[in-house]
Amino acid sequence: MKRILPAYPLWIIDPNFSVWSPCNGLNGGDTIFWTGLVRRTYGFVRANGKTYCFMGKREGAEPLKQTDVSISAFGTKYEFKAKEFTLKVNFVSPLFPDDLKRLSCPVCYTEYKVKFKGEKPDDFSIALALDEEYCYNDERARVVGGVLPLNGYEAAFMTRERNLILSNAEDCIAPDWGDTYLAGEACWFITDSALNRYVSEGKADYIRKGSERNYILAVNREEKGYFMTAFDDRVSIFYFGEWLKGYYCKDGKSVIDAMDESRERHDEILKRCDEFDAKLKADCKEVGKDYYTLACASLRQSVGAHKLVENKKGDLLFLSKECNSNGCIGTVDVSYPSMPLYLLYNPELVNAMMNGIFDFARMPVWTYDFAPHDLGTYPWCCGQVYGVENRDDKYSCNMTCFWHYPRTHTMLYLRPAASRVYETNHQMPVEECGNMLVMTAAALRAGASDKVARDNFDLLEQWVVYLEKYGLQPENQLCTDDFAGHLANNVNLAIKALAGLEGFSIICEKLGKADRAEEYADKAKVFAAELKKLTGDGVMPLAYGEKDTYSLKYNILFDKLFGFDLIGQEACERETQYYIEKNNAYGVPLDTRKAYTKSDWILWAAALTDDKEKTEALYMPVVRYLAESPSRKPFGDWYDTENGVIEWFYNRTVQGGIFAPLLKEKGILNN
Repeated sequence: MKRILPAYPLWIIDPNFSVWSPCNGLNGGDTIFWTGLVRRTYGFVRANGKTYCFMGKREGAEPLKQTDVSISAFGTKYEFKAKEFTLKVNFVSPLFPDDLKRLSCPVCYTEYKVKFKGEKPDDFSIALALDEEYCYNDERARVVGGVLPLNGYEAAFMTRERNLILSNAEDCIAPDWGDTYLAGEACWFITDSALNRYVSEGKADYIRKGSERNYILAVNREEKGYFMTAFDDRVSIFYFGEWLKGYYCKDGKSVIDAMDESRERHDEILKRCDEFDAKLKADCKEVGKDYYTLACASLRQSVGAHKLVENKKGDLLFLSKECNSNGCIGTVDVSYPSMPLYLLYNPELVNAMMNGIFDFARMPVWTYDFAPHDLGTYPWCCGQVYGVENRDDKYSCNMTCFWHYPRTHTMLYLRPAASRVYETNHQMPVEECGNMLVMTAAALRAGASDKVARDNFDLLEQWVVYLEKYGLQPENQLCTDDFAGHLANNVNLAIKALAGLEGFSIICEKLGKADRAEEYADKAKVFAAELKKLTGDGVMPLAYGEKDTYSLKYNILFDKLFGFDLIGQEACERETQYYIEKNNAYGVPLDTRKAYTKSDWILWAAALTDDKEKTEALYMPVVRYLAESPSRKPFGDWYDTENGVIEWFYNRTVQGGIFAPLLKEKGILNN
């Protein structure tokens, strides 16, 4: 049985509920949360006096033989067989990017079909069980729960007894708050002893024993059906003084409504999943061999590592978590690589990624004339934490600015300008200005409303002026790819500044400012000419004047997609051919300095060439990386190209960048 992914997505709802199987076989080991912490989940089939296990490992249950695994846009499918029957199971997370209610509905399905070789046994049942550790992070806590009799089905729930909403803002954590639900024909909140009785006898009873582990159990007796898994975080996001529920629940709906609706619309939702998947598969064939695998590997992960909410102004907020990076929320240089997916299917979500940045940039605490990096640490939008200045005086924030964050933050957004909260050396001025301008222009070209651009034109104008001054020859400063160290005169960063100028021209055009649009189109031409003089002929170096170096020039992509083509197709073909020559087993390194790479940028680079064979040559090593990486974690974007080991960064939203070649293929920005 061929491995496809290092870890398979099962139930993906949001950054606080994301369950994966890191094993070749679903019953080859425990399921995990995206962080890698074990979240024990069991799947059983009971027939002819015997209990079989298709998910997880449980003493007393015989493992079913797995015969197949496959992935689709919204599902992970497994097949099993025993002497008496076969079993098909499909874990479905219907995260439609073009349907905000469904995208934000906190319910997943587990579809199954059992086919017996003879008559169905009288004692047949199929069951799922979730361990109490779904309710807390890494330290066991007291858990309470129960069962709800609903309209034609039941739902068991469990929750931490001391439920502290939004109580942890660290990075690789599961929540210590919220309620987990499991729905089926009949359900129980039970202990270890009762679960053992189901395994040994097929009976589910309400048995309570003091300090035993707790489980929620759902049991069905039909040969074909489904279970529902749901998560209610109660409150989703703190947004600069506002406590926001998830978008699905913003008008008073509850998790019970979500389960009822998911049950009522079950057949319709599955049909939509199939239709979306069929269209995606056909579209991916136009890009190349096995590209569909990459698209399916990234779609649920990217969407599910965001949270969709709406603030009191009615602005949509699609807030990313920098999973396994530093936990930042709404990070601009995470939104930027992810946007190809959302430009294709719902460009309003690109606007929703940016709304918070515009809001924060207007607050007195942000004193710079360039764009900020982020909004805080998930789930707290309380002001950028990245780059906080640590001074030895009584006005200092007393917070470490790099890699360590407290569980809850001070309200940085409330501080006056005189507080001098942020340290300049830890900002990303050219990076984030260019990102925000390109994203705004791309969303407009893809058909999004112009309200965000119109309402924030003053900030966009301020940021493009910054790029005019400092973008051509960037000073030594942070950028999103400086894992091997900062450097001045970063050529890829200068290309991003060029795309930012082009983006501002498009913004002006879309807002009816024809003279300004023409002015910045001309400025972009002059900028590009100067850039080419500085880079010289041949493959563009990592930084001006650095001979025999290179870096992935993925920022050329929007110069190309916007139709300016100021870098030129000849340069794109020269660059991509060089990258192919530098390929290692699992991809082309990010730049000359190290063997590691970023998968999102490889796919952006693969979209630069008009030669489909070259496109495939660039992305096929990423397909191999997924199939062979020893790091059994969700799709990691920063990894070693020689051995496939993840350096850092997994389960991040940036994998929406995998859709860059498809975005190019569809040509939706050429207007």
